[in-house]
Amino acid sequence: MYFATIIFSIALLGIIAMIVSKHFEIKGGKKYFLLRLADTTDYIFQTTYTKARFVISHINKRNAIAFVQWIAFHILSFFRTLYIHIREAAHRHPHSKKVIDMVTGKIDVNQNGGASFYLKQIAEEAKK
Repeated sequence: MYFATIIFSIALLGIIAMIVSKHFEIKGGKKYFLLRLADTTDYIFQTTYTKARFVISHINKRNAIAFVQWIAFHILSFFRTLYIHIREAAHRHPHSKKVIDMVTGKIDVNQNGGASFYLKQIAEEAKK
């Protein structure tokens, strides 16, 4: 209850202040500083509005889907390039290459080695 009263009072004071400032502006003939600011920056908002309206008017369902696909392509190609770079860096070191080959099943797993039970079981099933 009090919150609504406070907001109403603030809005009423703002309206009264705008009316009084407009009265003095008309009576004195001097522009209020906000009006002068709006006059000098109006072209910025006008060009922004025009460009935004142009872009929005040319967006349809097909263009929106194509744009989303374009963004997804660039994101996925970035991650693919990153993966290839990391994979090549890992393959440059013999130990990392051996571990990667072991996990992908390109190398026989030594029964006495430090591989997990799951990998040993996969190696046994692959030999059968």
